[in-house]
Amino acid sequence: MGEKMADTGKKDWRAPSVRRPSSFGVGHADPDPLEPPTMLRSRVQIAGSYAPGVLMTWEGGKGICRSVPLANEAKDLNPTTVDLIFENLSHAVTTWRNRVMKVLPDALPELVLDTPFRDSKTGEARVQRADFQMTSPDKVGYVPYPLLYRCGICGSTREFDSVADQARQPLPRKCNGHEARWTQVDVVYAHWSGDIEPLSPFNYNFDSQTGTAKQIRMCTCGSSSFKLRNTAPVFSEWRYVCEGCGETRSLKKANPDVLTRLQIQQNEGGRQFQWIEVNMLPVSYRANSTFYVQRTSFIVFKDSAVVELMSPRRRDGLIARLAQIHEISFAEPSGDQIRKSVEADQTRAGEWDEYETYLDMAEKAEGSGRADAARRHRDNASSLREGWFANGIVERGQLGSQAILQAIAMREDWTQRYDPVRLTIQHDAFVREHIEQAMTEHKAVNVMSPDVVLTDVVNDPARKVKYQETIGRLLGHLGVDRLVLIRGLPICEFSFGYTRVSATPIYQREHNGQRVEMPVRLKAFDQLPIPDNKRPIYVTQQLNEALYFKLDEGRVLRWLEANQVVDVPREHVGRAYLERYDDFGPFLEVFKDREGMGGYPRTLPAYIYLLLHTLSHQMMHSLADTSGVDRDGIGEHIFPADLSFVIYRKGMTPDLGNISAMWRNSAEAFLKRALDPRTLRCGSGSLCDIRGGACPACVMVSEVSCIASNLLLSRAALKGGRGPEWEPRTAPNLIGFFDTSHQSSTSNPNA
Repeated sequence: MGEKMADTGKKDWRAPSVRRPSSFGVGHADPDPLEPPTMLRSRVQIAGSYAPGVLMTWEGGKGICRSVPLANEAKDLNPTTVDLIFENLSHAVTTWRNRVMKVLPDALPELVLDTPFRDSKTGEARVQRADFQMTSPDKVGYVPYPLLYRCGICGSTREFDSVADQARQPLPRKCNGHEARWTQVDVVYAHWSGDIEPLSPFNYNFDSQTGTAKQIRMCTCGSSSFKLRNTAPVFSEWRYVCEGCGETRSLKKANPDVLTRLQIQQNEGGRQFQWIEVNMLPVSYRANSTFYVQRTSFIVFKDSAVVELMSPRRRDGLIARLAQIHEISFAEPSGDQIRKSVEADQTRAGEWDEYETYLDMAEKAEGSGRADAARRHRDNASSLREGWFANGIVERGQLGSQAILQAIAMREDWTQRYDPVRLTIQHDAFVREHIEQAMTEHKAVNVMSPDVVLTDVVNDPARKVKYQETIGRLLGHLGVDRLVLIRGLPICEFSFGYTRVSATPIYQREHNGQRVEMPVRLKAFDQLPIPDNKRPIYVTQQLNEALYFKLDEGRVLRWLEANQVVDVPREHVGRAYLERYDDFGPFLEVFKDREGMGGYPRTLPAYIYLLLHTLSHQMMHSLADTSGVDRDGIGEHIFPADLSFVIYRKGMTPDLGNISAMWRNSAEAFLKRALDPRTLRCGSGSLCDIRGGACPACVMVSEVSCIASNLLLSRAALKGGRGPEWEPRTAPNLIGFFDTSHQSSTSNPNA
């Protein structure tokens, strides 16, 4: 597919100019900005493979370019989706910083996070909405890069500072007395701080007088002309040769920004840095290491409560909702009682009227479609109400679980991904929006009550009865109480930045037998060419097919008892999960013990998550094998307190109905595959069994697909056997969830 340029009708960015053109994506003000040409690519490609900062070329190798952002605001996002984008972005940025600081506690904050992702004073992770703009990935620009050329006849090089510079002084037709044959040099310098630069014979040195890194752009003989000798098969043998004196120079170049910061830190009494921390790496522009886009995805909800109830200002509403979901007694004061208590306090005169005014304005704003204004008014009303409770003006409602009240107070320090309070609120909205409401619109269907689109047995009573008996029996063996196929689960995926050299927060550089760990800087995309210089966040949304599983609570309780889990309740396992949850931590450190010495007890939260997570992976493998969907293209979401999980097709390419087609053609095979003893064994031999029963050859999936980094995972949870590796070696073997010894003979999913 050939590249195309969109005709913007604006001044050609390549035209000669008496001044430098605007620095696309860098944010320099220019009264008459020049816009680059535009690539026509799919939304998915622009948000990923062609996101701003990537180096690419046209088919046939006709020129190397760097993609740059263009203003194209996304205006079709509902407020809750925007809230969830920033919530997920904040979590991603915070997690990135925490992962670096855990390994390199002395790392400079500015070498860990780009400016828009951190507080300039404290260095802590911080995301300000005003710094970003939701951008539709419909177009992206490109500019030539690097502006470094080599004559294919003699090796002489020419470099330009900008496109305008090259336009003013084109490459000469003659080079050293012969016809020149200029080509772009297809190797660049890359650094884990996120910077790239063209190859150059001129290195940087730190100037203690100015406190900056300076580049001396000439040889000791006074010549500034160099040839590039690049016939060697490895970059380490490439050399620059001075055309004046013949001096040779290797491809070594310091990153000026990193050199400056580390040298200043060292001069101020900080640690001694090594040059391998500063020197950039010569890499081909085609190499993956020049660009790793950073993105994440989530399930879309319309109910703003999934975000609003997480705010401390809405604590009272959160308590009431949890009480409703998990059937916990809650004696909430009536509106009339609250009004009387507030009006009885002379210092609060008029606050009740103010409270009612906010609620009225919120209702009017909702009626007129102004969701942001409605949310603002409700927040103001909630702040007043929470203030009355906090100051003792009004007696807060009594929740029948002190442990859950304590959990709500502590959850601000919990890792967001595993926070069961947040997840149970999301599950409540998920069932209402994506199952119950979707069923009324034929966008979801319980597989035990199929429609004609899902299977043709609907029109044949005898076949339908046989279908229900077969599927019901298999779901009973799996311990699944409810299985729903969702035809249009809304998934939002957004890309917000990139890294170079490494896709992960820590890069290990090996040099002369030495291995040094480097912090990888998370970079935001270049600034948009608009007055306030915001950074783009590229957003794509799509309705994808999904399978929702809810386990049989009685079966789970019997399994927990069979495995001697501490304090298993007789009922209401969701409430017990919330009451007993202890933060898993951002990296699940307590579940990484590989020596069998940790002694982590068999707690209810850990074992429920272990069960759900393992069964989720088992179903992901089964789905991949029977549907043709790639394993890396399947996502998962776990709702532990609700004994539920979702697996879904997470790609942003046209959905051809892979999951529904799989069910129509291979429903029985899909469920049987998950129960097949062969799929519960490991293909790598006994080593996996000795270490807890989880490896890439069995239930693990790729890191980008797994919600818990392939931890809290063990085949033994399903088939029985040695316990997970974070338990002591003396712990008894697990009884598998599929083991019939603890199953009720009447176990059968609820149609």
